[in-house]
Amino acid sequence: MTRPLAAIPPQPFLRRWCAVSLAGGAVVSAFDAALIQRRENYFTGGFLSTDHLTGPGELALFLMVSFFIDVAVVGLLAGLVMWSCSHLRPRASIVAGFAAGVLPLIAADVVEFELVRYLGDALDLQLMFDLAGGDLGEWLAVSSSYLVFPLAIAITGVLGCAGVVWLVNRQEGGRAAERPRFAALMVPGLVVLAALAITTGAIAANDRIANGVLRKPSGKALALAADGLTDFDDDGYGVASRLSDPDWRNALVYPFAVDVPGNGIDEDGVAGDLPRATVPYEESMVATPWLRHPDVVLVVLESFRFDLVGARFEGRPVTPVMDGLAARGVSSQQAYSHNGYTAQSRFHMLSGSLAGIRDHKTLVDDFKANGYVTAYISGQDESFGGPRYDVGFARADVSFDARSDRDRRYSTFTTAGSLAVPYSVVEEHVAESLERRLPRDRSLFLYVNFHDTHFPYSHDGIESLTSTTRLPRRLIVPEEHDALWATYVNTAANVDRAIGHVIDQVRRARGTEPAVIVTSDHGESLFDDGFLGHGHMLNEIQTRVPLIVTNLPIVLSEPFGHVDLRDAIGDALRNPETVPPVPRLSPANREVFQYLGNVNRPRQIGFRDSAGRTLYDFRSQRLQIHGGPWLRPDELSGPARDGFLRLLRYWERMMLARRSRTVDE
Repeated sequence: MTRPLAAIPPQPFLRRWCAVSLAGGAVVSAFDAALIQRRENYFTGGFLSTDHLTGPGELALFLMVSFFIDVAVVGLLAGLVMWSCSHLRPRASIVAGFAAGVLPLIAADVVEFELVRYLGDALDLQLMFDLAGGDLGEWLAVSSSYLVFPLAIAITGVLGCAGVVWLVNRQEGGRAAERPRFAALMVPGLVVLAALAITTGAIAANDRIANGVLRKPSGKALALAADGLTDFDDDGYGVASRLSDPDWRNALVYPFAVDVPGNGIDEDGVAGDLPRATVPYEESMVATPWLRHPDVVLVVLESFRFDLVGARFEGRPVTPVMDGLAARGVSSQQAYSHNGYTAQSRFHMLSGSLAGIRDHKTLVDDFKANGYVTAYISGQDESFGGPRYDVGFARADVSFDARSDRDRRYSTFTTAGSLAVPYSVVEEHVAESLERRLPRDRSLFLYVNFHDTHFPYSHDGIESLTSTTRLPRRLIVPEEHDALWATYVNTAANVDRAIGHVIDQVRRARGTEPAVIVTSDHGESLFDDGFLGHGHMLNEIQTRVPLIVTNLPIVLSEPFGHVDLRDAIGDALRNPETVPPVPRLSPANREVFQYLGNVNRPRQIGFRDSAGRTLYDFRSQRLQIHGGPWLRPDELSGPARDGFLRLLRYWERMMLARRSRTVDE
């Protein structure tokens, strides 16, 4: 016969804590394992599985490590709560401790799983923070779309657990649990110290075990703590993370350190010391006068994929205006963004600089120096990225961006990275500038940005040109890919039409046919590579961009990078008037450098050549060549080894040049 709650004698604190820790650790470990297997086939291997377990020995080791570190973290959280809740009765204290230990880890799992649905395995919250310019408000604005549902569930769970604890405490009866001495918390603390050692050892000893441990919320927390505790040389890096310190005894050696040539020290711990005879990294400084002065319209689209140009949807052309421009000029099939994110891409394009060491000028300054009147009309906030990504917006003779008409925005948020006005507002300001503000006795450079194809890919001002489908923001999920594509394509058709309107406005106002360049800042993933958005993967969908030129004798050497545009325009306008204004493509043995995140501490770097993409991942310390397997540098030989060294040394030379320029200034 079961005794009533009131008749159950209070158990000692450590006995209750031990039961909660073991039970909670088992629950969390099972939950983690189910999600990791579903997401990565971690235990069985299979499609898209990387670093999966390879045998019963590894399986048993991982399960033991996983259970122990979960017990440690659950035990620490539960112990603190149970000790502080001594005013509660025993069973209420157990419920409170179990909830405090288990729910944060389960909630972290759920939030990450929900984010992975949108961001794929490229999920990296630090990368998202870097791409948002290191601004917490901007980061929250960017990520809020992905976090609303899991955060609502988490808040509901917390409130529900508080209610359960209150109810159990009220119904239990009897006296409150005894208040243990503070020394009782030494036991959870000792277990955590042991877990720190086990986590560090597991990460260092086996890449496959490390892959699983670092997918767990408890593993990430312990790895972060262990990394801080093992930073013996105080260089910001320990030995318990993917970016571990290559030499924990030398403060000069750490990930992303600038490698000084020929000093016998490999400061960044990759590919050996930079050779003393290395050619310095330089950027163009050409500034000779132009001989040709046509009106030039540069249209930069937001999140506009390369495969939209020439596409059809349900029998209707998506980009008839751009198709017409391409037919009269050229359309590059190998044009690329270097970074895949707006602020960086816009800076590279207009400054002609990857490292930011060129001349602190942009296309706006070039056109002004050659007698042009300049106008910069943008549908987004051009302050995004701050002074380091200055593109000359404020130096244009006429300038407008979304900050000047924020009451007509279609964006939910007003942070610099989110604020946007529709294409109709941009068209209106272009027309007003041409009619009233721009003198007609000087050649015109007009920069126009349309933002509408950015997430959530539609708004109330979008008309039905290719489809009536409008996928609501809340329903943008992988299962609705077809409706999402229809929504996105229809918005692209609206933007294409707006490009035609702008060109017509220039023709009418100026009385001549302008040179036109159309491109985008980056591509956009719509779950077709397991990801939603941009800036988190170096692949074709996110970094390949349209590039169309007409009425300008420009030479597009392919593969073509954003950073090449400034010089290509300058070279075309240095041509004498006797040269026909016909653009052309020039296949060349070129490599476009790409990087993921912040160029000073990228997650990946790569070269895109005509044959494919070579990538190096700093976290896994592996190289991938043209979509092949990921290999460690010590597994490379011959041309593969040479390509790896060329890529790493290009980036290292760039970082050395950046530091030298900073010191000189």
